[in-house]
Amino acid sequence: MVFVMGRKERIAELDLIRAFAFLAVVYQHVIGVFIREKGLSEQTAIVYGMLFHLLKFAVPAFIFITGLVLFYNYYEKVNYLAFMRKRVREILIPYGIWSAIYMSLQTKPLGEGSAFLWTVAKNLVTGTASYHLWFVVMIFQFYLLYPLWQKLFRCLYRLVTSRIRFLVLGAVAACVYAGLMWFSARYIPAHPGHFDGGWLEAYFIKYRDRNSFYYFFYFLLGGVAAVALPAFRDSLRKRWPLIVTAFCLLYVWIGYELFRDSKSGTINLNVATSLKPSMFFYTVASLLGVYGLALWLGKKKAAWTHLLGLVGKYSYGAYLLHALILTYLMKGLRAVELFHTGFVGSLVVFVLCAAVSFLLSYGLGKLPFGALLVGAAEKKRVSAPAPKQLQNAG
Repeated sequence: MVFVMGRKERIAELDLIRAFAFLAVVYQHVIGVFIREKGLSEQTAIVYGMLFHLLKFAVPAFIFITGLVLFYNYYEKVNYLAFMRKRVREILIPYGIWSAIYMSLQTKPLGEGSAFLWTVAKNLVTGTASYHLWFVVMIFQFYLLYPLWQKLFRCLYRLVTSRIRFLVLGAVAACVYAGLMWFSARYIPAHPGHFDGGWLEAYFIKYRDRNSFYYFFYFLLGGVAAVALPAFRDSLRKRWPLIVTAFCLLYVWIGYELFRDSKSGTINLNVATSLKPSMFFYTVASLLGVYGLALWLGKKKAAWTHLLGLVGKYSYGAYLLHALILTYLMKGLRAVELFHTGFVGSLVVFVLCAAVSFLLSYGLGKLPFGALLVGAAEKKRVSAPAPKQLQNAG
């Protein structure tokens, strides 16, 4: 095993992966609207279900990128106060502003006096001001607890003195995570009476979909990519046939599970949760495939790849915006009875929602106070020491 110090580079493919993940999230939410329409045919529902599975890499991709960027820029040390100040400014403040906007537009009253304060606080802490904001609550926990993850990762990294040890540690981590997914998808639903309430139950059971611990594997996988970036890229290029084969086989399997576990002959998208063992293995294959695709597309210096890169840079603001755009877009299309039903309609709504969300995020980001609304799209280079590169990990 050879360790060398690597000079930092800008990881250009990450903007493409962010763009893919953002677009995948938008179409997932469009599918969530269209699959509930009256008179939906069984064939269209099946297509929606297959597409929904295809796009499930989105949230894990954002987590993977977060791990990669953090371990790449802050592997050796981190000034925690400065680190958190930056994340509060670029993540929490935009989240708080848009949460307030979504709450102000709710038809359900928020209460008065102490009840109002409690509802607002609960919505902010749990990410329930809108259906998509749970993700911000979940992802921010990785920033908040990064020094602990950093210590754990560096401890594990020191154990990797050979390729065999690397594979063994990876297999152990995968088994632990698969067991956690089994606990989430199988044990908890089968034993609801075993949990006695309180904040622990809320965090580990009721709100487990926004508990960062349930996504730790993707975060640490990003760390592996960070400290072994050249080898990681080379490994994806060499092993793409294996990755594609694994992806196809696992895609068929989770499709079978979707039909098997959906009730009453309808497609139940709740079956397609990321927090189950089969989806875990499928997601890893998807992430590796998407990263390989981004590497390949990154070589093409075309206008559309530049546009995708811009979408990736402004994806956080567009993510915060898109649920609002989707709501009012659907209201408008239903009013004129145009493109509000059917598969073609879902594609039209997806394109419009993604485009408007990006353009608004881009426009707001250019304002003097834009970072408070959509985060900082143009990231500054971090001057922290570069991590050691694990050249032979692939």
